[in-house]
Amino acid sequence: MTENDVYGVWLQQAAGEGSRKAPLLREYFGSCRAVYEADEQEIRLSGILGVNELPRFLGTSLDAAEEIVEACERLGYGIMIADDENYPDRLLNIPDYPVALYISGSMPDIDSEVCIAIVGTRRASRYGYGTATSIAKDLAACGAVVISGCARGIDTAAHQGALLSGGKTLAVLGCGINTRYNMENEGLRRVISTSGALISEYPPGSPPLSYHFPIRNRIISALSLGVIVVEAGPKSGSLITANLALEQGKDIFSVPGELNSYQAKGTNRLIFDGAKPIESAADVLYEYINKFPDRIVSVNYENSNSRVYEKHVRPKWEKEALAAEYGINPEQLPAKPVKNKKISKSQPKKDIQTGVQPEDSESLPVGMSKQAAELYKALTSVPKQFHELAAELGFGSSELARCITELELYAAVRVLPGDKYTKA
Repeated sequence: MTENDVYGVWLQQAAGEGSRKAPLLREYFGSCRAVYEADEQEIRLSGILGVNELPRFLGTSLDAAEEIVEACERLGYGIMIADDENYPDRLLNIPDYPVALYISGSMPDIDSEVCIAIVGTRRASRYGYGTATSIAKDLAACGAVVISGCARGIDTAAHQGALLSGGKTLAVLGCGINTRYNMENEGLRRVISTSGALISEYPPGSPPLSYHFPIRNRIISALSLGVIVVEAGPKSGSLITANLALEQGKDIFSVPGELNSYQAKGTNRLIFDGAKPIESAADVLYEYINKFPDRIVSVNYENSNSRVYEKHVRPKWEKEALAAEYGINPEQLPAKPVKNKKISKSQPKKDIQTGVQPEDSESLPVGMSKQAAELYKALTSVPKQFHELAAELGFGSSELARCITELELYAAVRVLPGDKYTKA
């Protein structure tokens, strides 16, 4: 962090997230700090703020910004402001760029990367979830950076697919980085922050208000060279991202769907309106391989189900995490003592995070969602088919597909021919 970070945070707080006024003021006065140091008369003469906007802007003190910067330092989050040399030009090219970004993880050099956004419905079908996972996995394996919003459905599939190949993925959030939201993806967010970055224009602790998400979509599209829409209904928020990307001059790709499917109405309409239909990651990478020959590597698309290039990037299991904390080999850790049944006759309470019994949670990866933990418990060494697991657990097909992919991320499931699964 730099001493100027506080001025970028202050300007964003004073003008409001998503406002075009903050970039205009920064460009008019030359820097975020120069805006703060300008007096009231200079602000008025700039003509950027309306009469009703001036009181709030002028009444915003630096104290709140300093508290945010201190909180980020305490929590280990980075801050990037528009005055920084490494601030992406791709963001500066949009009129309403965020003058301050909060980051957990490592932000790559965006302008030199093949960044591709993958978006879609939160209510993904099994087909949509699998397609998004496959495309993201191949994109990341070829060297592209996959960007999405870490919401349920297609967003989750995109991040998980990128991680399965050991690639980079960025999640642009519509709330504070540390906000307890969509907790089934808590473990996923943790992994993303270790192999990519969580990004938000909202300071730590900001709630996930509904209007935040359409606003953050402009950042997803701006960071990307192209946007892939996998599944989207006619009123899906993903279409907002596609329209923003179109306004920003980005490439729009769409995965065709069944004509009678509600979730395909938006994607099929995009194709009708001029979006490029795609079947695989290769269709997307073809557009950029000549522009970024050093960033894109080839993958054998003849065998799209190959696991050869996968590098599981998963959170450490509890035993590994404990061993790392004490600097010893995991095998040196003693087994946990069994509780004396004479003393404790009552049924042990369930673990708050996973919802499973303590003796079972001992073998679960840290951060695994409750639903994935239930699937993990249901798996055995005897193969079970997809429909059998769905019926046993009471999961919908898309929910079960998400959980299977999550277990793949943790290297905790074996995927066998014939749509069968066993515990790894």
